[in-house]
Parts: sequence; C-alpha cells; structure tokens
Amino acid sequence: MSEKILAILREIVPYEEIDEETQLIEEGILDSLTLVVLINEIEGVFDIRVPENRLQPEYFETIPKIEALLRELM
Repeated sequence: MSEKILAILREIVPYEEIDEETQLIEEGILDSLTLVVLINEIEGVFDIRVPENRLQPEYFETIPKIEALLRELM
C-alpha cells in the first residue's frame, strides 16, 4: 500500500524527493491544492471515500499516516 501512495505522491509532486519519513505538510510538499489532488487520487486508486471529518492535514502528514487512514477506511 505504501508503494502505491508513494507512486501517487511522486506523480503529483515529481520534483520533490519523497520517502516514508518525509513530513509532507511540514516540509511544504503538500499544500491545500495538492492535498485535494492527493485525496482524489487515493479515492480513485483505492476505491474508497475519505469522509469529511478525515479531510484534515494531520491525516496526511506522512506516508505511514496516510496508510493508517486507508487501512481504517477499507
């Protein structure tokens, strides 16, 4: 799952070096626009819906946090 998330992130922000430990929000890799794109891509790839109460930046700070959210929603 983390490899798919990483592939999505690399597609959205191909100019950034990203790995499992990258602080996506804190390092400015994800802003409000790219976060919306990421959520849209995740919903399509994983065939899920991220509920409104989970559309907060803290759920998308790192790849492990995104993975934990997805596991919870699946």
